Amino acid sequence: MDYGIGKRIRSFREDKGLSQLKLVEALEERGIKMSRETLSKIENNSRSISAVELKAIADVLGVDIDEFFHEEEPDSMVTFFRKDNYSQDVLEDIKELQEMVKVFIQNKRMYLEKKR
Repeated sequence: MDYGIGKRIRSFREDKGLSQLKLVEALEERGIKMSRETLSKIENNSRSISAVELKAIADVLGVDIDEFFHEEEPDSMVTFFRKDNYSQDVLEDIKELQEMVKVFIQNKRMYLEKKR
């Protein structure tokens, strides 16, 4: 089991503004029966997740299933600021800034690789 999957599920769920209960309800509409407690265990890596469950969660969250298997990234700035109850407008601005920084870093890496 990839121990980052649970953390990524939580991060995507929080980015979408969904509670665990809302995600579980959306899964049930897709024929996946899961309690909120079970989802909590998955997010805390106390329970493994089946491929069927993971696919359904990816569909509900609107992300490609491959997103759960990318290399671990540092905590999202949005997640960090959400803990301090910033407004949704501020969180959107922070998310946009974070994306610009990621692009800048990626461009810098490509530039440095070309120089080699």
